Amino acid sequence: MGEEEHFDCLIIGAGISGLDAAYHLQEHCKWASYAILERRANLGGTWDFFNYPGIRSDSDMYTFGFSWKVWKSAKPIAPAKDILAYLKEAAEEQGMMEKIKFNMDIETAAWVSADNRWHLTTTTGRKYSCNVLFGCTGYYSYETPFEPSFPGQEAFSGKIVHPQKWTKEYDELVVGAKVAIIGSGATAVTILPSIADVTSHVTMVQRTPSYIAALPEMDPWANFVNDWLPQNIAMRINKWKAYLQGALFYQYCTRYPDAAIKEIKAGMFAEVSSVMDREEFDRHFTPPYNPWEQRLCLAPGGDFFRPIREGKATIVTGHIDHFTENGIQMKKGNHVEADLIISATGLTIQPNFPFSTIKVSINGEPYKASTHLIYNGIMISDVPNLAFIVGYTNASWTLKADIASMYFTKLLNYMRKNKITKVVPREDPDANVKHENFSGGLSSGYFTRAGDILPKQGDKFPWKGGVNYLLDLLQLTFGRFSTESLEFEAEDKKNS
Repeated sequence: MGEEEHFDCLIIGAGISGLDAAYHLQEHCKWASYAILERRANLGGTWDFFNYPGIRSDSDMYTFGFSWKVWKSAKPIAPAKDILAYLKEAAEEQGMMEKIKFNMDIETAAWVSADNRWHLTTTTGRKYSCNVLFGCTGYYSYETPFEPSFPGQEAFSGKIVHPQKWTKEYDELVVGAKVAIIGSGATAVTILPSIADVTSHVTMVQRTPSYIAALPEMDPWANFVNDWLPQNIAMRINKWKAYLQGALFYQYCTRYPDAAIKEIKAGMFAEVSSVMDREEFDRHFTPPYNPWEQRLCLAPGGDFFRPIREGKATIVTGHIDHFTENGIQMKKGNHVEADLIISATGLTIQPNFPFSTIKVSINGEPYKASTHLIYNGIMISDVPNLAFIVGYTNASWTLKADIASMYFTKLLNYMRKNKITKVVPREDPDANVKHENFSGGLSSGYFTRAGDILPKQGDKFPWKGGVNYLLDLLQLTFGRFSTESLEFEAEDKKNS
């Protein structure tokens, strides 16, 4: 379908990662031609894709927002519509809209060493090529959420929906209904308070509890700084305050877990002590893991706890035995009445990470993610001229997007200066690097389930990393560009 269109760089995905990558590319590699290929009809990625009630950031917007675009609100946790508006405004201000090619579902991506280029073909037959490819598609599958089957679910007379498949139909179905939410992660914690006022009753059915922190809806410090200081200075102060606050709390939780558990549980008990005794509280709010072994859930203004205090929501903790015609039968014998069941059971990681649904080949050989190592949390061993973004799990996603994008531009400028056409991370067989499952530093189910299909990480640098913002900032951004474990091919060698 026409001739192949060529660019110096192609960015895959117009979500927060793709827009961040585009900004740094046009800021630090002004010589580079680029385009963003987005398979959906709108930018925004996650924030355009999900429609379930209450969807919001699970990190503060001072660090989740761009380093080059001020987040003006004093609300640290923002709803999806505000984030989407922010992303659109950022793209328009930076002239990125004309660079985005929407509805471009890439079917294949083939690296060909004969010309040292990536060759991409869409499902409609459009053809593109580039010197370097930047994957910004996130890590979870849009097509396949994690939906475990439960015994007897075909007998349930109502509807069962995963939040990833939420449509406007379900906004209407929850009104006046008895709703059961299966799950205890961030999605369940977000949905429960968002629907509690319109339902007959909401029951959260959880196998294991989560740690949930009630945060103020407004940050008075951010309000003060925004009112009295210039925007650029206020942005930096708010960002570093938020990052350091989060990083110190993370270190506190991982170094002194017993003290952290006591503190977090005291905060949760204070929210529900008016309606729960200590025994009931411990049953529903005692996770079987330490804080930050899985992500901490946030409740702005303590919104999760309010419906529990008001009697609009209850929690049932235990194992599901089977579904019945009108609800869920628990193994302990209690029955949860339900007209609608929301199965907030989690995400599924892309099976072809970091290429999403794209069929990839390297000189005709199919790419198989699990046989490769992740380099500096940004590149993949034995895959030429590729970088990707996967955010932090213990801090805001965009902090890592910034670092990956700046590293990528340093790499591109190094290649241009030295007339290099090809770069490939290579593992030194004499280095005795131990291969480990990539988990982002968490024991969360979606990483655990994907351990066998994800690329591996090593037990030493540069094959281990990407989980510590300050360390990455010093090594990959402020430090000199390191060529360790990178194999280069110069232009003159290619042409000789």
